[in-house]
Amino acid sequence: MSSLTVRGTRELELGIDELRAIASSHQVPDVGQLVQGREGHAIRLAALAELAGVDPGASLVHVASEDGSFTANVALDEALAGGLVLYALDDEPLPRRYGGPFRLLFADGEDCSVNVKFLGQVEFTAEPGSHTARCSD
Repeated sequence: MSSLTVRGTRELELGIDELRAIASSHQVPDVGQLVQGREGHAIRLAALAELAGVDPGASLVHVASEDGSFTANVALDEALAGGLVLYALDDEPLPRRYGGPFRLLFADGEDCSVNVKFLGQVEFTAEPGSHTARCSD
């Protein structure tokens, strides 16, 4: 079973069962109400920040695909305000054909770097990590 690595002041490995167990106030049962054209069940990125802890000096969220081939840095305030981790569709784990088992979306973002398929790592940090995200014009 796949897991998502989350690093803050603590490091966590979270699977779909752990994400489902997070408080309902952080759950988004119908992501399509926040992200046009998407469907499924998501958890707010802010919930992962609470669980992992965010160092007071952190200003960024570094995200990476499972294989590390796609990485991006997002401002912490933007990430906490609109970041969503999509993890289920029709009560089943998010299929790979939709970027699963975990996919990062933003409720108000148009930037391709904040739409990470096959999400494997989320890190709350002060220093930027690699940034391979490129958008086509």
